[in-house]
Amino acid sequence: MSVRIAAWEHVEGRRGFEVARLEPTGDGGYRIDGHSTGEDEGMAWGMHYALVVDASWATLSLEAAGLSEEGPWSLSLASDGAGRWDGAPEYAGCRDVDMVCTVLTNTLAVRRLDLEVGGSGTLDAVWIGTPAGREVERMPQRYTRVGIRAYRFEVVGGEFEADLEIDEFGLVVTYPGLAQRVA
Repeated sequence: MSVRIAAWEHVEGRRGFEVARLEPTGDGGYRIDGHSTGEDEGMAWGMHYALVVDASWATLSLEAAGLSEEGPWSLSLASDGAGRWDGAPEYAGCRDVDMVCTVLTNTLAVRRLDLEVGGSGTLDAVWIGTPAGREVERMPQRYTRVGIRAYRFEVVGGEFEADLEIDEFGLVVTYPGLAQRVA
């Protein structure tokens, strides 16, 4: 396994950029360090995140910190990888995190579910909403592999879906309305 790095430009009026570095941890997992910046509805924001995932791509930890017009913020989550979160029983059973400010977190579910074309999988993710990191909740999601390098992402019971193009590693190439990979 080797280090991977990717960069995305936010698209369709979201102005911003994200870069992430994925480094193998030696036990089959990865440490992922990333930065995402942007402007959304007139609000400027920036954040750094550090994720650790195990060999199954389940989240072990998330450290995130950022700046927005609402001020500085930080978030720290730790899990055993089997869905038990330190000090956060409301997220029991969640093995994934999903941050609204990054497309990288879609890779976690894509890799962990490891679906065949035509296959579908549901999961509950710890979802971190606003760019100010203040909205954290449990979110049911469904991923359906609709092609060799294509997934449909849906919020279960919600009104959101997107067709994602991914590369051979599972990193998002195109997330319509959100981001386009540039490197």
